[in-house]
Amino acid sequence: MKENYNNEVMYYTFPDFEQFDFLVHAFSSREGGVSEGYYSSMNLGIKTDDSKENILKNYELFTDAVGIKLEDVVIGNLNHGNNVRVATRNDAGCGILKPFNYINVDALVTNEPNLAITVTCADCVPVFFVDPIKKAIGIAHSGWKGTAQEISAKVVEKMVEEYGCKPEDIYAGVGPCIGMCCYEVSRDVFEEFLEFDYLDDAWYFEKDDDKFDLDLSRIIFGTLAYSGILPEHISISGLCTCCNNDVLFSHRAQKGKRGTMAGMIMLKGN
Repeated sequence: MKENYNNEVMYYTFPDFEQFDFLVHAFSSREGGVSEGYYSSMNLGIKTDDSKENILKNYELFTDAVGIKLEDVVIGNLNHGNNVRVATRNDAGCGILKPFNYINVDALVTNEPNLAITVTCADCVPVFFVDPIKKAIGIAHSGWKGTAQEISAKVVEKMVEEYGCKPEDIYAGVGPCIGMCCYEVSRDVFEEFLEFDYLDDAWYFEKDDDKFDLDLSRIIFGTLAYSGILPEHISISGLCTCCNNDVLFSHRAQKGKRGTMAGMIMLKGN
């Protein structure tokens, strides 16, 4: 992914998405905020114990840096499931400027301009979607549970159903997340993916003591391709949050004492 800097705020974008002049998208880093301690400094975790004032200020700094109005932000009310919500103007501000009017939403889609659909992550996988033909977008929070429930496929299905998208027209970006290098899981988690017969053998590494290293990005790539998205339309960030916890929050590296990043995507309006 490409590193961008604006007013000391550092954020990431997918080079393949920058061809679309109607689109704004970004994934935050730890840099450029006001939070302190293990929340330092761009903590966008609305459910963390950081002060509400700090979190709101961080959202103001981040959205200003990437060119989004705070009042246009819609945040997923995450529950590690695979529910996909169609976001509308009535949802604008939910999660940051006003209470949620929905629960258990780990993915959002929309075709409305000036609506910045958002998910938060700190090791889990942010997955971005854009159909440049139908001008529709989506975003998903895909932890291991959401990945096992094929939430990325659910987003593709919802975009097809709601907006008439064709999977082969959709571009997807798999953002920074915990990498295979750092993601050791138990056998019961590993076995959640054994029925994914569309995967190659490179999505895991078997270790001693019934432990496995999982590559969530590779699993999601397989799910996206199986859903009909062209492999050449799928971008993988390759950034491990755990390895790079100096610039990215990581639940595992920081042993739960951490802030949260946010991924946003928005269609520009007039």
